[in-house]
Amino acid sequence: MKVTGLKSLLILGFACAMLFPYSCANTTTPPSGGPKDTLPPVLLKVVPENGTTGFPLTGGKVTFTYNEYSVVKTASEIVVSPPSKRRPTTKVRGKSIVISFQDTLQPDRTYSINLGLGIADNNEGNIAPQYVYAFSTGDTVDSMYVTGSVVDCRTLEPVKGAIVAVYSDLSDSACFKTYPDAAARSDQWGFFSLRHIGTGPYRIIAFSDTDNDWFYNADTDNVAFEDSLYSPTEVVRDTVYELGSFDMKDTLACTSRKPMLELRMFKESQSIQYLQRYGRKSDKAGFLKFSAENVQILGMEWMGIDSNSVALQYSPTRDSLDFWITSKYNVGDSLLLRLDYMKSDSTGVLVPFHETVAMGMPTDSLLLDAEFKRDQDSLFTMKVSQSAETFEQEGAILDAPWPVLQIHPDSILFTSTNPKNQTDTLQLDLSRDSTNIRRYVLRFRDSLQVGYNYEVTIPQGTFIDMYGKPNKKETFKLALPQSEELSSITLVLSGVDSRYIVELLGADKKNAQRTFNIENDCTLVCKYLKAGNFAIRITHDPNHNGAFDMGNLLEHRQPERVMFYRFSQGTDLLELPERTDLEQEINIKELFGR
Repeated sequence: MKVTGLKSLLILGFACAMLFPYSCANTTTPPSGGPKDTLPPVLLKVVPENGTTGFPLTGGKVTFTYNEYSVVKTASEIVVSPPSKRRPTTKVRGKSIVISFQDTLQPDRTYSINLGLGIADNNEGNIAPQYVYAFSTGDTVDSMYVTGSVVDCRTLEPVKGAIVAVYSDLSDSACFKTYPDAAARSDQWGFFSLRHIGTGPYRIIAFSDTDNDWFYNADTDNVAFEDSLYSPTEVVRDTVYELGSFDMKDTLACTSRKPMLELRMFKESQSIQYLQRYGRKSDKAGFLKFSAENVQILGMEWMGIDSNSVALQYSPTRDSLDFWITSKYNVGDSLLLRLDYMKSDSTGVLVPFHETVAMGMPTDSLLLDAEFKRDQDSLFTMKVSQSAETFEQEGAILDAPWPVLQIHPDSILFTSTNPKNQTDTLQLDLSRDSTNIRRYVLRFRDSLQVGYNYEVTIPQGTFIDMYGKPNKKETFKLALPQSEELSSITLVLSGVDSRYIVELLGADKKNAQRTFNIENDCTLVCKYLKAGNFAIRITHDPNHNGAFDMGNLLEHRQPERVMFYRFSQGTDLLELPERTDLEQEINIKELFGR
């Protein structure tokens, strides 16, 4: 049937009336702008082209043109190598990024511009792929490269943003006073690639460059260095996997890169040695504080005092020492010390030095709280430290406020009470700590048992201090943890050919829950552990001081080597369930590649 024109208009009007209310009611819905742009900018052209020779020494510039409007998102990501005093300027011109050189370039030198992750599109901030551009002011472009990783020396975690520099000046002081011959910045995974460098040899140094001046500052920067001089042997090619462009969120791809070098970054200790501070804490106690670690003291002569009557206590890093005069001699208001030690001269070289130190009686600000009470109390208190989870392994710790001159260990009473309320007397051993002359360790000869209650009584007069005063009576109780939910880890260690520190760490890999010092193959049992993740850190301790030691750049001394054991799952974290006893075999020699 044929529809007339009037009917057609009526039908069209009715349809509009039906649609109009619905379209007007949805007033909060914005107009659609289409799908979100997730594509990064694409580099279309570089002028002059990559690999250009005869680049001008002054007024030179490089233009990078993309397929869309782009911006410099992170200027610090863009690294020009070798660096110079005046950094190049970066400007946006339409869809191009223009880098202009301000300093006069060096003749017959290869330069590179690593854009890193510094370029992004203007709208959505999508990061452009990494790109390295090279040119030469001479006739040829250097083509060698070296890759590596920068890790924290203690945690082995990657160090991001470290400057990795190579120097053809092979002197030890090059990094303090000269710009690098080439430089790169480590990425989020600690990985770096130094491209378009010569054949060397080079000295390779990495530093944090906190003041952004391209020089290593020992006071503020962390540092890492390659032990020996390095001469590159590999040529830059498009097929080299490690030289590709990587998405830093792609864990598998980034961790698949194989570094040629591993640089372990550390904070140097002060190397300039001198007597920094000194003073007395009481009439017969005082201290010497030096500016650097490992002070070498050649001789100490106390005027009017027998040196055998002076007790010395060095700090673990040997940058300070406390002293106590243990004789009954009245020191008086003035104490003179003739000190011979190795001091740094004006060039930084250690030389023998003689110094006479005069120490008067301390002011109230120097006195310790315990010293104020010394003349008032006729007894002193031994500080007792013990933990239910560790006293079976480590014993109980006793700390005296001053050196102890007399000990009566046989007077200490150690008893156990079983669940039937039967009490027995057990044996224990008392020894002085090897690193602290005021600390003593109580260890238990017998195997301790869960469910038993233990008690230690230290009678008055067991210890007599340097002032002739006895200790107060101390009594403390001990009991092993009884929770059935606790677990244990047993470490069976082989291939131990030196001194090592073995630590069981929590999931954060920071605080040690158990610590052992070993020199031979052994089995270590870590009991009473709560369920969770654990890591095993092993530190080579060649100087037998029981502590981790940093390195020194000028002395060519690396930090002590640290390794984390990697379990069969390919991770350095072990998941320990409740009520579980795990055993792990570790070959130290294989772990350290010795």
